[in-house]
Amino acid sequence: MRLKSEIPFGQKFQRNLLTISQKRLETQEKLCITEPDAPPPLPPPRDWQKFYVVVSLVYANFWMAASFSLQAPFFPREAELKGATPTQYGFVFSVFELVVIVMSPVYGKLIPRVTPKFLITSGVLVGGIACCAFGSLDYVPAGTTYIALAFLVRIIEGFGAASLMTASFTIVAATFPDTVATSFSLMETAFGLGLIVGPTIGGTLYQAGGFVLPFVVNGGFLLLGCFILAFLLPQTEGERHSGSRNFVKFLFDGGILSFTFSIITCLLFIGFNSATLEPHLRQFNLTPVILGVIFVITGAIYAVTTPIWGKICDIGGNPLFINVIGSILTCVGLLFIGPVPFLPFQATLWTVIGSLVVIGFGLSAKLVSSFVGALQNTILRGFPDNLATYGMVSALFSTSCSIGSFIGPSLGGLLLDTTGYKMGTVVIFSFEIVFLILLLLYVCLGSFKKKDLKEPCEREPLLPRSVARRSYSYSSV
Repeated sequence: MRLKSEIPFGQKFQRNLLTISQKRLETQEKLCITEPDAPPPLPPPRDWQKFYVVVSLVYANFWMAASFSLQAPFFPREAELKGATPTQYGFVFSVFELVVIVMSPVYGKLIPRVTPKFLITSGVLVGGIACCAFGSLDYVPAGTTYIALAFLVRIIEGFGAASLMTASFTIVAATFPDTVATSFSLMETAFGLGLIVGPTIGGTLYQAGGFVLPFVVNGGFLLLGCFILAFLLPQTEGERHSGSRNFVKFLFDGGILSFTFSIITCLLFIGFNSATLEPHLRQFNLTPVILGVIFVITGAIYAVTTPIWGKICDIGGNPLFINVIGSILTCVGLLFIGPVPFLPFQATLWTVIGSLVVIGFGLSAKLVSSFVGALQNTILRGFPDNLATYGMVSALFSTSCSIGSFIGPSLGGLLLDTTGYKMGTVVIFSFEIVFLILLLLYVCLGSFKKKDLKEPCEREPLLPRSVARRSYSYSSV
């Protein structure tokens, strides 16, 4: 028989549950009380990891680009003193691009087997050693030996640059799935600034300490970058198997071909202009300082505007339409920079400057949208969402850049000798207008499905969110 004072089991359970809930609530309230002067919480580790990736890659790309361009003000004269002809030392410059053309696909294929961190760090190491070695050419006797060693060192430097460029774009795609375009544009800005500042660094150090000093200083910064990359750059884990890697299927697609030719035409103009603009500007009798400033204009505009175009892509901009805008701007600039012979006015300094500004806007729009569009197109066509695919797209971008960089100066010199600058710009304008027409036809025909292209830009990140779940570790290279 139950006593009257005994509490029923159901009521006792409810009372205990209420007591536990009250204690739990009191504990949570105590935990929520913070000191008024307590510092704000630190950002989550992932944010710091991404910051480290940006800092280390910007550093590496800047100094690698500077090592490529720093010898421009003084190497031709030094090479002539060593018995080299303009053709020979000109090819010393261009062999760098040939190596990148050949090696970028090789490194892209290696990415599923070795980590991007290893390729980046080893590429910077090779580039730093080669840069220092180039300075030692000052002690090599004149003649065939000098030319042969100059070729050899530049070839080795090209190996390092190709490794860095291909793996940089890959790790950016893997680390920043929500902001691929903005992150990529930062890498391009760093590389562009390196190309712009490189000749200034080289000329200043050459004047201060002779031929050796520029290469030792720049190479030293690259070697220092190896330690920075080893400690700051994370290992990219996750899906690294190659999966389906039909390169023919990847390449022979209307969207990929459009973006590829867009990249080539961008670098083709940059190379053409670097070889031909100075003779065109002689008519204005400019001082060396003003001449140098004009040469920097396109690169400076490009460096400033690439993050803007990247942000537009990330918040919903259609890469194909942005590419069309960039191509139109480039065509407008090419019309007036000469100007083309059928325009009824002569060139002035301000028309040249204005054209370079417009072209800078156009080139940055084309390059950023081309990388983002190619990556997006490849994933949407069913290629595996892994490092192998990112490496393939990155290799295509690096190769296309080097093809344009190799063709541009060679074609520019040939056109300047045979037709002059004005007719030369007509040829480059013709390339650009043909590309624009084909691009517009491709857009109008709808080969790039509107639904597939629109939804990822407006509702999802540029890459699927599965990429965002990759893990990162700060182990050794």
